[in-house]
Amino acid sequence: MAAAAVPTVGDDVRLLSDYRVACDAFADAVRAVRGHPDAPTPAPEGSVHGVLDHVFGVHDSLLLEPLGVRPELPDDDPEARWAATVAALFPALERPGTLDRRALLVGIVTTDVLIHSWDLTRAVGADVPLDPELCQSGYDRALRNKTVLEGSGALGVAVAVPGDATAQDRLLGLFGRNPNWGHPVS
Repeated sequence: MAAAAVPTVGDDVRLLSDYRVACDAFADAVRAVRGHPDAPTPAPEGSVHGVLDHVFGVHDSLLLEPLGVRPELPDDDPEARWAATVAALFPALERPGTLDRRALLVGIVTTDVLIHSWDLTRAVGADVPLDPELCQSGYDRALRNKTVLEGSGALGVAVAVPGDATAQDRLLGLFGRNPNWGHPVS
């Protein structure tokens, strides 16, 4: 039996860099949906408000609370809440040893934030491409952890995509999103 790979400092730097890129994309998406809390999204959470609640809840319960980080988080301003979350979270994640037990979780949350960035932008009819490297690494990570993700309900029912689909479309399809989803006409 081969020994498990030991994470290195470089792995931690890359993981946090990837997470930062996903968090920045989410910040842009939150700005894009300002004033549209009830707009439908392709996410299982339904509306923009539902997606925001989900992402904030994941961060509160899986990262902030376990790390003992308790920032002041405004309930009535999603942009300010996300900025406060990120500002408090990264210094905690950068502490030596923090990622030793949380690397997989941070990787999964990175993909969750990335996909929900797409969900939000689609809610307002925008077609903002996701970072292709993050899409590929998220897709690969999801395949490696498929059983766990299915058990948690994170994957949903996969949507078939063509064999030559982009990394973004493969990732979205794996997580139950139709890459061609369009904002419903009202």
